[in-house]
Order: sequence, then C-alpha cells, then structure tokens
Amino acid sequence: MSQASAVAAPGVLGPGVRGFKPEMDRLRERMRGLGFSYDEIAIEVSRRYPVRPRQAYRLAWGWTLDKVAERFNELAAREGTDPGGRAGMSSPHLCELERWPDSHRKPSVYVLCLLARVYETDVLCLLDLADHGSLPQHDRLVLMRRQRAETPFGERVLALAEARGLSLRELARRVPCDDSHLSKVVHGRKRPSARVAARLDDALEAAGELVILAGAVEAAPDDAPGQGHDPGRRAADGQAVTGEGMTLTLPYVPARLVIEVSVPAAAAAPAQAEPGGGHLALVRGGTPGQARAEAAGR
Repeated sequence: MSQASAVAAPGVLGPGVRGFKPEMDRLRERMRGLGFSYDEIAIEVSRRYPVRPRQAYRLAWGWTLDKVAERFNELAAREGTDPGGRAGMSSPHLCELERWPDSHRKPSVYVLCLLARVYETDVLCLLDLADHGSLPQHDRLVLMRRQRAETPFGERVLALAEARGLSLRELARRVPCDDSHLSKVVHGRKRPSARVAARLDDALEAAGELVILAGAVEAAPDDAPGQGHDPGRRAADGQAVTGEGMTLTLPYVPARLVIEVSVPAAAAAPAQAEPGGGHLALVRGGTPGQARAEAAGR
C-alpha cells in the first residue's frame, strides 16, 4: 500500500484506528523526553504510519486539524495576507490539503510556506516524492529555489556545496546529520556546533574556513532563552549540555579533548594545576566570563 494513503490498511495501526492516538502520544512524549526535535518526530511518524508529510508534522506536534487551522489563520492575519479572514483555513480544507495528491485540493505555494512556519520547519520537509511528482513545474521551481543564507557561514556552505553539485540533503547524508537541521543551520535559524562545522569543512574541503566562520556565528533566535528552548535538553547536534549557571560545550577537535566552560563573569576564577597522573588547568579565555579547560596526558 502506498504511503500516500491517509487510511491504514487492515491490521496496520494508523489515524482513525482504535488505539492510534494513545500510541502516538506515547511516541511523541518519549522522543521529546530524549531531546528529539519535531522534525525528527515527524520523520519517525512517516516511517511508522501510512501518513502524508503534512499530516506527520501535525501529529508530531500533537495538534488537531482545528488547532492547526486556528494557528494558520492567526499567522495569516499577523502577516497581513488575510487580515479580514475572508479566505481562512478550515479543518475540512486542511484535511484535504494533507491528503493531496490523493485528494482534489492541491496546496498552493502560499499555503505550503505558511504551514511550514506554523510547524517551524522548512517548506520542503512538508513534501515527498508523490507531492513533487504532482506539483506543477512552476510551483516546484519556486519552492526549490536557492534560499538566501543569513550568515557568512551559511553563504559559504551553500557556495561550496553548489560548486560541487551537492544538495543540502546529500551534504547532510555525508556529514551525517538530519537534513532539516542542516537547512536551519545554513539559513541562520540554528547555530552550527563545532562538530558539525568541522565535518562540513571536511566534506566540502574548506581547509578550516568553515570552522573559523562557525565560530563567528552569533546565537540564532531559536537558541535564545525564552523561545521554547529547554536548557537541560540535548541539542539536536549534541553540541552542549547545560545546567543552572553553567554551560559545558564539547567541540569536535581531532586528537584532543577541549572542554569549554561558560560561567558567569563573577564566578570565573583562575584555577591551579592539580598534581596526579594527568594535568588539568583552567586558563582565562579571550572573552569575559569564558574559561578553557584543557586535559592532556603527562
């Protein structure tokens, strides 16, 4: 049975089948508890159940059709694209858009882009092979055009990938990392970790240029406190583990372990080397409130 179908086959658990919602809720809670992003949950939903990508994202967030339609209309009103609510989204309309191309209501480029913002993902994550095969060519060209990167790091990654004929999806496979996460990093919506930057540098043969540029990237809005980021949760690329008053970062440095500890400026103080089989020293970093601990054998 094709994944394009919105109805589960006999014996296959899926939307509309008794027991599906509790199982979906358990899956979502377990993956969120392990630090997975909504993009990663949607991918797992698509892998397990016979659902279309747009429905997979709604299930990943745990929203009803009515809830998504409400958020869609609120966003359209804020953006000024439908201030009067004359062409508002409804739950039956959204249901048909989720099922397409198995329904007669094709989602427009505008609807797809607004849905991507509702689900906080990239628009191409809401499409699969069946969608691409059914979309008009001009819609595909609009959706697949090269997006502008917001940072020098992202611009350089795109330029190097383009010169080598690599798509972001193929580049993510080589790193390896989730392609939706890489897209957010490249387009400035996530901060690149040292590990991802180093592996991109290797994959694109950038001779250290991407590692240097990644160090200059400021925290994106998604990483700022108060934007739904849980400081105790595992980052999508495994960059940092944080606790109250301290951030512990483990960057990717070949053949050497470097531990960077960010602490409040008032708490940062020089530490003395401790005797023993190894050597551990805290050295004042180049920015206020930064210290570096380098562990090296004797």
